[in-house]
Amino acid sequence: MPPKSSKSIYFGPPPGVQEGAWFKGHDGLYAADVHRFRGQGISGTAHEGVDSIVASGGYAGDEDLGDTVIYTAQGGAPDEDGHITADQSLTKVNEGMVLNYREGLPIRFVRGLGIKRGKATKGYRYRGLYLVEDYWSIRTERGHLMWQFRLAKDLTPLYPDPVDEGAATPDEQMTAVEKAAARYVNTQRRVRNTAAARAIKALYNNTCQMCSNPVVVDVNGARYSEGAHIHALGKPHGGHDIQSNILCLCPNCHVLFDNGARLITDDLKVIDALTGQVIRDLYVKHDDHRIDRACLQQHRSRWADRSQHLEFSDEGS
Repeated sequence: MPPKSSKSIYFGPPPGVQEGAWFKGHDGLYAADVHRFRGQGISGTAHEGVDSIVASGGYAGDEDLGDTVIYTAQGGAPDEDGHITADQSLTKVNEGMVLNYREGLPIRFVRGLGIKRGKATKGYRYRGLYLVEDYWSIRTERGHLMWQFRLAKDLTPLYPDPVDEGAATPDEQMTAVEKAAARYVNTQRRVRNTAAARAIKALYNNTCQMCSNPVVVDVNGARYSEGAHIHALGKPHGGHDIQSNILCLCPNCHVLFDNGARLITDDLKVIDALTGQVIRDLYVKHDDHRIDRACLQQHRSRWADRSQHLEFSDEGS
């Protein structure tokens, strides 16, 4: 069993610690809330995700390219040269890394210095927040199954301005719709996975409140959903990251909702805003999820040409 930490998992930068800060050992990393475990290279669980990694060159397949890191999964009984001697599996913290990939959860990344035989002899450097951009499996030269993750430096602010043209770096030949989509993805990947959003997704077991269709993404039945803020965060909207302002949606319904193709009335009817037709009742666990009607009204107000008749009918209900 891995050692337990007395500190709760959290995602984001360590308070009061600047990128590039140097630490003598694991005790210093623990005291500064950079890494929650002393003497263990990865902090996290299968169901919560991974919040920090201390890389000390324990695997031969690891590569550190600065803003990009190739990180080998845990397990596989590595030998003294870092070559795995058994198959690895996507379980425990490795499964947590996959959760980071799906949810866009950042990892505090620490690099061990002066590595000799898998141990840091010259302390540790905090390198900042990284995101899991991709993962894959390969067969090593010795025939063992090895899983790897590509981590990339997270250079975006926590809540980028969704109307800021600089929030993404679109190709010059992209259409206006493609550029808007690039900005949307850049924003939503970060804001859809706050603690409040994760709580709502857990409440609904990752089942979409609009269409009730779970998106199954793994053979073990793992589901994917997104936390959709009703009253949008950031400028110029100013919504709040609270559970009463969040829906659990599948990616398709999330895009439709954020682009005004789906609206919700005050009596929680899901409307096809392009036809004005009622699709169904919104799935709501009323005892545990009280949706703020003011947030619904603000969302509809952003699509006034489509929602005017809906707001009139709400007032008379």
